[in-house]
Amino acid sequence: MKALLLSAAICIAGLPVAAEGWGNLDALLFSHLTRSGNAEASYWLPNSTNPTQATAAFGVVYEYIEGSAGSTSIAVGLFLKQPQGPWGFAGPVADLFGHNPRDVVFEDGFAMMTTTMPGPNDPRCCPTVPTRWRIDLARLQAWQAR
Repeated sequence: MKALLLSAAICIAGLPVAAEGWGNLDALLFSHLTRSGNAEASYWLPNSTNPTQATAAFGVVYEYIEGSAGSTSIAVGLFLKQPQGPWGFAGPVADLFGHNPRDVVFEDGFAMMTTTMPGPNDPRCCPTVPTRWRIDLARLQAWQAR
């Protein structure tokens, strides 16, 4: 499972982790979304793939749960580009779960994101069900979209 997560998270929004113009995203994400300062995997899901045009982004990290047999927790946060400055942490997003976050769309105070969740017959290691989430950007609350 760890190897699967690590290989899936080498890229952030389809860009190499150290993509030109984004700065040190792992330092930003780990400082706000982890307890240990490390993560098994991290994702950066901006509202534009161009770092000079992006104004909002979700950061997602999967942190190893100390004492577990390879389990990870998920933490999701909203980051906003500060005028003439760095990215600022707007806060954690509640109630968003799953693996392989992708397909983010921001519009009208909400965002949509897809993750992969376990199906009824899936083992915990191997989720297969794409799940769409709606996120209220003012309340930083997620729920499954219907």
